[in-house]
Amino acid sequence: MNRLTVLGGIIAVIAGAILVRLFFLQISYADEYEETAAKQHADAQSLFPARGDIFFEDTEGTLVPAAITKRMYALAGNPQKMVNPAAVYEKLAPLIKLDREEFLARATATSTYTIFFSDLPKEKTAELMRLQIPGLWLMEEENRVYPEGTTASHALGFFGYDDTTRIGRYGIEQQYESVLAGSQGNEAENGTQDGYDIILTIDPHIQTVSHRIVADLMEQWHAASAGILVIQPKTGAILAMESSPSFDSNSYNTVENYDIFLNPFTQKVFEMGSIVKPLTMAAGLDAYAISENTTYYDAGFVHIRDAEIKNYDGKGRGRQSMYDILDQSLNTGAVFIMQQLGMRQFRDYMERFGLGSVTGIDLPQEISGNVRNLEVGREVEYATASFGQGIATTPIELITALSAVANGGELMRPYLVERIMDGDAIISKTEPYVRRRVVRKETSETVSRMLSKVVDKTLAGGTVAMPGYHIAAKTGTAQISNEDGSGYSDYYLHTFFGYAPAFDPQFLILLFLEKPTGVRYASQTLAKPFHDLAEFIIHYYEIPPDR
Repeated sequence: MNRLTVLGGIIAVIAGAILVRLFFLQISYADEYEETAAKQHADAQSLFPARGDIFFEDTEGTLVPAAITKRMYALAGNPQKMVNPAAVYEKLAPLIKLDREEFLARATATSTYTIFFSDLPKEKTAELMRLQIPGLWLMEEENRVYPEGTTASHALGFFGYDDTTRIGRYGIEQQYESVLAGSQGNEAENGTQDGYDIILTIDPHIQTVSHRIVADLMEQWHAASAGILVIQPKTGAILAMESSPSFDSNSYNTVENYDIFLNPFTQKVFEMGSIVKPLTMAAGLDAYAISENTTYYDAGFVHIRDAEIKNYDGKGRGRQSMYDILDQSLNTGAVFIMQQLGMRQFRDYMERFGLGSVTGIDLPQEISGNVRNLEVGREVEYATASFGQGIATTPIELITALSAVANGGELMRPYLVERIMDGDAIISKTEPYVRRRVVRKETSETVSRMLSKVVDKTLAGGTVAMPGYHIAAKTGTAQISNEDGSGYSDYYLHTFFGYAPAFDPQFLILLFLEKPTGVRYASQTLAKPFHDLAEFIIHYYEIPPDR
């Protein structure tokens, strides 16, 4: 049975003991309730802090609620104190919609506590209090509400239960539990500190457009999953984090499979395919193992001991440049660069890009990518890793690595919380943090120039290009390995990343589409979604043309 559902049932029984800021508003003014009500009200006011809210923020500084605390009311009672339940029902029915049989069943139960009706509107409370019905009272509680439903749910998490305690679970709600929860106290002693508010780096408009695009991708391609991550490559600030399947944080307890709570950007790994090639190119250029003018002969395949590695189409193209490797997405070219670097130096660069390490993003239980194949010392493992197969990374891991290629060579720590507020006072503000320099600025500029040329000349038939702007982008189409580790399946992961303007990037977008049906290449599925989102951000940010 669903563990959350079971806990929900238990909690409903003992809710009077654990609801946040609970107090009783009498319907009956009998002496036995009056004293209890007054005491509970006073205790709640002095002991229980209000949970802080979470907000998105747009470019004009407008705050959009992402998670807020809303005051709600419930009709509760003690069946043992109720006289003539049928008559009570007749009094209540004109005011609130109650099922008669269900009400009478609860009202005649042997328990001493039950909830008859939840989510009462505040305007009904005064009318109910005037009825003065023995055995009934109103409870006030603070419920967590997520106005945007499933939007950014993996980033937000939810306010749920851990055994019998209500706390933040997953996402920002869990990571910043102590900040949001505040601290209990007593007015006469130390006082109660309400929770602080959190302002996220997520932009509500970029997030909304991303949400729509992800939904469209899932519907159009009948995929297993899809996601969009948008980052400011110079700072590490996350502008959007949207994926599907997701969940509604308002109704988390209806979820049957707990795996849906896992954040695919920070808690799942994927073999990302050819969008790793720009990292290989950057490593080769930065180490002077190759230059922009280096060429190699592409026979369409490479033999490494007993293994044969082919281009995606199996075709050879003869003498090719370093630009051609990215333009034609040549696996043989990526292997060539790795061999020029040498296995040790290739591995060192991948580690410097952060592959196989957590990024330090402010989300709970981030996992690291799996690059263990680079520890075994077999050249074929390094060869496949050079074009993004055989090693697996989290999307957040890879987007920070790609941001280093875009931003001039610095590996940033990604973050979601812009600042923490106490009313109008700033408690803390996140400053961009450079983890380390990975490549020289000149290397970054060279790779950006190559990727911009790819967009202008070839990528998706030129449909990604935007007049007046240098756009740098690359697709990836990776085979998905079998779950038992016995090779690769017939399914593919489509990936796409791009940034703009290419030589002064204000944003970088990473998209993925897992197991799309009826289509082979990422250029067919993700080029238009990238173009649409990038075009929206350029206009929204009012980014001036750069050419």
